[in-house]
Amino acid sequence: MILPESASDPFIDQVDRPPSPTDTLLPDYVTEANIPPPNLPPNYALTQRPIRPRIYTFSSWNHDSMFLLPPNDVDRTLTPVYNISVALNLNPFVPLSYVTTIRRGIDEDGEFVGEFELAVMQSRAIVKLGDHSTRMSNVLKKDGYSPRKFLWQCGDVEIRWDCRTTLDDGSPMCICSDGRSNQIASFVPPPLDASPPLPAATLTIFPDGHELFDHILLSALVVERKITLSF
Repeated sequence: MILPESASDPFIDQVDRPPSPTDTLLPDYVTEANIPPPNLPPNYALTQRPIRPRIYTFSSWNHDSMFLLPPNDVDRTLTPVYNISVALNLNPFVPLSYVTTIRRGIDEDGEFVGEFELAVMQSRAIVKLGDHSTRMSNVLKKDGYSPRKFLWQCGDVEIRWDCRTTLDDGSPMCICSDGRSNQIASFVPPPLDASPPLPAATLTIFPDGHELFDHILLSALVVERKITLSF
């Protein structure tokens, strides 16, 4: 569906309007630093490539965080692979926004992987991977005309998300593919309008996708938030 020019498009974080003081607070870090974004965060620990896809499960939301848990047949202790937390940014000099942060392991002291920030009522959007920060529009774009297809480009990493499929229970299914159109992951969040208790969200990582786990997880959460904003 092609939106008319007058319609609001939640997937575009830049609109034609006079510059505001908050706009000047967010330079294009890639241009100013004159360095390309890193392909992987510092100390990126490559997960050993499995021989078959693995289904990771998001734990229930607990106050301000959740975990991404490994399959039971891989780790019977279900030690979290990632810790995902959300905080409100109340900085008086920028628009009110939510910051989603991803760290490795079970707590907030784990190794920082990445984060993204989306303003509540403004177009300000930032993504950070490792020690590299940039505008979200520099790494995430709509892929074609569909509002449910996305292109994630960060350094040499290029992956695509196609979220046009809906399962029988109303859950969206997002298929992730690499630059050669090979499927490397799938993400199934709970349906947005379902009554609680909601089914657990799952992230299936294919063998070739494990070396891009950080990118897949971060981009999946960004895409889900974008879709939620358009609901």
